Amino acid sequence: MNLTSEVPALFGIPVAVLTLIVAGFGLLASLVALGWQVAKHMLDGGRARVYLNAAIWEPGLRLTVNRTGKWETGTDHFEHVMPENLEVAQLVVENPGRTPITAYNPTLSIAGIGRNGRTIAPRMFKASTFGPESPKTEALVRIEPYDRVTFLLDYWSVIPSLLDGAGKSSLRIRGAVSIAGRKGLRRSSRRFAWNVPRDSFTSHKRSVEISPFTIMWREMYRMQAMWGGDEQEVDAFRLGVVLREAMFEFGELPSREDFEIALERAVDRHCMERQVPSVITWDMYRSLDRHARHLGPWPRVPRAEGPNGNSGSGEEG
Repeated sequence: MNLTSEVPALFGIPVAVLTLIVAGFGLLASLVALGWQVAKHMLDGGRARVYLNAAIWEPGLRLTVNRTGKWETGTDHFEHVMPENLEVAQLVVENPGRTPITAYNPTLSIAGIGRNGRTIAPRMFKASTFGPESPKTEALVRIEPYDRVTFLLDYWSVIPSLLDGAGKSSLRIRGAVSIAGRKGLRRSSRRFAWNVPRDSFTSHKRSVEISPFTIMWREMYRMQAMWGGDEQEVDAFRLGVVLREAMFEFGELPSREDFEIALERAVDRHCMERQVPSVITWDMYRSLDRHARHLGPWPRVPRAEGPNGNSGSGEEG
């Protein structure tokens, strides 16, 4: 007598095997559903994307942005730039999520110094002539869904001292911002991190010199911007006129004391509200010393007029 029982089968496949297959599909469907719920939760919440762009800012005129994400900019970006300009970092924070986020502490994340690098928060500039694209100066901002904010960071006010401590290496710079309720910093892409060599003085890849006027005007603008605070923007054109008048009194770089006196006279002639303290000329001359290897010629008085608008015989610069 044969006591062997037959194994139940369906379409020739044992029922136990079919049960395992169905259970496997059920597990897979459960994992997919769980993953979708997690992804949906993340997508529905606030998120932050950070970008760092090199820019050339001509206050009161225009902001030229290199949107490739690279630090070095080509000749076309500098071709029509006025001498009254600042090289700045445009930090962009976007919220592609469906709920608002609060971003705070916009900074630069810098590697190449020490073991772990550091984050630095440079001065932020105010510019209200770009409509919705006007940069923020608040350290804490709320970003609505599918919206973004920008900041203009004066990175050249902090980079020179860091380059001195970088040894033979270069600095790698990324934009960074903190998001309320999230741990850690949100940084710009590693792929587009700025690589700033130790001997750099500008982001213009083909530049071999920089004008003394631009160097001194930048220091003067920074000081005036610090005095004015967030409520008042600096009249960049007026600063340029005052600085040129003071520089045109000399055929070459004078002593700091002589230039300070000339600058104060020019300030008085234009009835500027804030007098020029000696700290401005200290900063100007310290910056000139730092750029000594790349310094261009001292500006000369145009032939058609003297330093105060009178007829003169100076040479054009």
